[in-house]
Amino acid sequence: MTVEHLLSRAEALEIKIHKAEEMDRYELHQQLHRTLVNIEQSGGRVPSRLRRLDLDLLDQEIEDSFDNMPV
Repeated sequence: MTVEHLLSRAEALEIKIHKAEEMDRYELHQQLHRTLVNIEQSGGRVPSRLRRLDLDLLDQEIEDSFDNMPV
């Protein structure tokens, strides 16, 4: 896949993530993260908004994992 194709895929996932239910976001985030890694490995530059979205979703997943811990 070309970098342009990977960027288009990442942007389509970004739209899906913003529209998705919370339960579906985890799988979409995994797809987005793999796509961003592929962009970098192909020599492309990941736009900052997509990198920020990736990190925000990771933070949210980490916080959610602590919600289920007994105190």
